[in-house]
Order: sequence, then C-alpha cells, then structure tokens
Amino acid sequence: MRPYIIKLSSLNTHSTTLRLTLLAWIFFILAPPAFAVETLIIGDIQYKPVVDVVSEIKSSLNSPAKVYATADVMGKLVQIADREDARLVVALGSNAVNEALKLPPSIPVIYGLVIAPPKTARQNITGVYMSTPVSEYVNTINEYLPSLKKLSVVGSQELMNILDGRSYAQVALYRVSSSSELVNTVDHLEVSHALLLLPDVALLTTAVMEQVYLFSYRKNVPLLGISEGNVKQGSLFAIVFDSVNVGQQIGEKAQHALNGVDLKEMPPSPPKKFNLFLNNATAKKMGITIPSEMLENAKRVYP
Repeated sequence: MRPYIIKLSSLNTHSTTLRLTLLAWIFFILAPPAFAVETLIIGDIQYKPVVDVVSEIKSSLNSPAKVYATADVMGKLVQIADREDARLVVALGSNAVNEALKLPPSIPVIYGLVIAPPKTARQNITGVYMSTPVSEYVNTINEYLPSLKKLSVVGSQELMNILDGRSYAQVALYRVSSSSELVNTVDHLEVSHALLLLPDVALLTTAVMEQVYLFSYRKNVPLLGISEGNVKQGSLFAIVFDSVNVGQQIGEKAQHALNGVDLKEMPPSPPKKFNLFLNNATAKKMGITIPSEMLENAKRVYP
C-alpha cells in the first residue's frame, strides 16, 4: 500500500493556525505516552544509606516513582503531591515523616529510617523503624557470649514498649525519663554483665555517652552499641539494621498499598535483617573471648 504523505508546504501559506493545529495533532499521535507518578519518595538522598533504601524501594514497585530531596519539599509537600497526583508517599527520615504527616488523610504514608514509629493519630500510615529489638541482642549473647548472663537495658518507656525484652529472664529493664536519670541509673546498677541503652536521641547526649563509657570501663561491664559508630567508640558489639533489606521491606509495603491493601493490615515493623559489628580491642580489655563463629559472621571487626 502506498503511504499517505502530508506536505505541509501544500497548505495555504496563510493558514498558520491550521498548520500549527496539524503539527500539534501529529506530535500528540507520535509522542510516547506519559506515565502518572503513583509514588513519591522523600529523603535525604545525599547519604548513601538513603540512596540504597530508595533504590530497593523503586525496584520493588510495579509503577513509576519520583524521588525528592527532603529539603526541596519542606512546606510544599501537600502541593507537590497534589500536582503529581500521587497515590502514595514514602517518607524516609524524621524530617520527611513530619512533612508527610501534613498530607491529606486520603494519601497513604509509609515511613522508614526513623528510630521508632512516629506519634500520630493518623490512621493511613505504616512503615519500618530502625531500632533493633532487645530480642536480637539476647539471641546474639546466647549464641556467642553465654557468659554475659545478665543484660541491663536502660531506656524510655516508649522504646521499652516497642523493643520489648520482658519475656527474657536474663534481662533487667530500667525505665528512665531524662538524661540525668539515665546516668544515675547506670551508676547504681547492681549485678550486670552487659549494658544496652535504647536509642532515644533525647536521652543519649554526648555527655551521657561519655559517662556511660566511663562506667563501662571502670566496672568492666561491656556496653552494647546501637550503631557502628558506637563500636568504633568502644562498645563491644552492635546489631544494626541492613539498609538494603529495609528498602525491600518498605518497597513491599508500598506495592501492597498501591494494590489496595489497607495499611491497617500492615502494622509497623522492625528490620528483618541486621549486620553485626564487633570491637575486638574492647573484648580483650574486658577479658571476653570472642568465638571464631562470631568473628566470621560480623560485617566488620575493629581490632
């Protein structure tokens, strides 16, 4: 079949409007279809852990997602979500979460990279929090360091409820509400073979951590860290969330939400996979023998 060719030059040169209309029509027919952005991902994308999480989230979704830096949406997320016609917002980090809480309740919000679930009356929200449950520390001690028979856990009531360790006879829980109370509680611990401070940023100031490390070295009671940074500073070991796995968890929740699953059916959850960091120098100073299996399973060992 001979193709039809439209010669624009054959049209009346004075019919400018007609020519422009025809060009617009041809462009509309030939242009690739535009895709709506169903998911907005908000986070501090200048940091590698956030980049890792975002990458895994996008890989888990069956529809397009658009990423915004947290600084670029502050005070404007409601308008941006409306402009993008977003069906879902994923907020990574406390600042992003606080901004997402201002969204209309009709827009589901899934959070990540926060210590604990945010305090809010909002119903249409769930996510993955970073804090490691007490059970992970207990299981690690039982598997590798059974000589640490008594674990003292100090932290706020809120985090005690979230990271519950009440079901373990070897765990002693100490609830505190201020930094000074935390330091006083640690100084007056009776029988303790290891100490774990729950990750409450309002309590764990630099001054508090200095006092706790002094207690740890003076009493020969190993401090269990909540971050790799703690292990560098002298904590015996730390169990830290795996950012890639967290991204996968958030991505799964996001895709379920886009498929119509009610967020109430997906309660907030801790990470499913963790990385172990060890400080061998601290172990040697305190006379603790680290078994080879524990060294082999650690992501990083500080000599």
